[in-house]
Amino acid sequence: MKVVYIGHGSSGWTSATTLRAWDRTAEITIIDKKNYDAYHPCAMPYAIGGLWEDESPLIESLNYDMMKINFLRRHEALKIDRQNKKVSVKNLENDEVFEVEYDYLVICIGSKAKLPPIPGADGKNVYALKWIEDSAKIREAAAKASKAVILGASAIGLEVATELAHRGIETAVLARSRLMRLLIDPDYANETVKLLEEKLPKLKFVIGVGINEIVLDENGMATKITTDQGDFECDFVVAATGIKPEVTLAQEAGLKIGESGAIVTDEELKTSDPSILAVGDCAETTHLISKKPINSAIATCCVRMARVAAMTIAKPGTLTFPGTMNNFIVPYIDLRVGSVGLIKKAAEDAGFEVVSAKIKTHNKPPYMPDAEELYFKILADKNTGKILGAQAIGPDSITDNLNVISLGMQNEMTFLELLQSDLCYAPAVNETIYPVTQALEMISRKMLRRQK
Repeated sequence: MKVVYIGHGSSGWTSATTLRAWDRTAEITIIDKKNYDAYHPCAMPYAIGGLWEDESPLIESLNYDMMKINFLRRHEALKIDRQNKKVSVKNLENDEVFEVEYDYLVICIGSKAKLPPIPGADGKNVYALKWIEDSAKIREAAAKASKAVILGASAIGLEVATELAHRGIETAVLARSRLMRLLIDPDYANETVKLLEEKLPKLKFVIGVGINEIVLDENGMATKITTDQGDFECDFVVAATGIKPEVTLAQEAGLKIGESGAIVTDEELKTSDPSILAVGDCAETTHLISKKPINSAIATCCVRMARVAAMTIAKPGTLTFPGTMNNFIVPYIDLRVGSVGLIKKAAEDAGFEVVSAKIKTHNKPPYMPDAEELYFKILADKNTGKILGAQAIGPDSITDNLNVISLGMQNEMTFLELLQSDLCYAPAVNETIYPVTQALEMISRKMLRRQK
């Protein structure tokens, strides 16, 4: 059996190695434009912040020779011939073009950064953070900068902003809308702004701003941003205005593209052509709660999809991928912000009648000297009592609390069922009554009062 992968990010890496573990005889070929094996994009903000001298710790070499996987580095897939089950490939070192046959093709080519449609976005010191090379450029610019501007308030854009401010660089975040508007509710977005500005004096948020132009000097270097709320000088700019799925090859091959702009897949990750699968940033799946199409660029979703795709090929019927809740957790220096499931607007748009409860508490008993404040919110459906989503701001322990909610939601538990969860406790580790349990108690009071 011949299996060909186009792309080699987290999805391609996970799927190819999983397939090899289950099928020792398949002929596996990977086509990828990079000149190195793999890298860890989620850790690039830490490199920019100076955690390492360079990005080398984020680059990983894989022993594909031992696994007998044919890895075509510095190669580009040019065309998919579905009728003859062939991929046209170009060697980027010598421009040689040849064809690779497949029985199964897995498209895991990822996504691409979107630059803002404003004058000056092509400036030499205007960067988008997508590849390891981008991280190196931003880190090198930061080493000699005193002022930076971040365009957009995406999760990774805020990570870069906080890392730069932590380094002592005056950093302005300019955003037309609120922080992470698809991931957290407005009240928690506002709370995040407040907490981050308190923690990082060099960080400034300008929300609801209209950006006019990135002003370039005679050398094509950005020197300031003009907006409807004044001008912002800068030594460099990071455009964190989103990504979009890379679907060019799929479109040209006639594969179905969905509402989200990504490649439509079923529960086996098969596309509209059953011999072609798609996983990761370029694939569309279903939101587990809203049941609507979603293109998730979250790494954990990507690797879960990749595992299922491998099993679809090696052990059909063993695993399926019903969808994702798009769970995320993101660190901003010593503050974590996370979300599982739906935010309030998305839940209402999906037709749910939302009841919410939020608390402000601590991660440990307040008498512990290292206790920290923690914010937690839960959304539930008034009619069924099922949990729709949760959000949290605080220290590392918010991850554990959000994971409790996530597992409960995946098992369609109600707030009362989840309230009975049996959890671990020690004063040095957590509160006697977990924050998630405190929030569940509050939502139970609201829900049960409404039922009288």
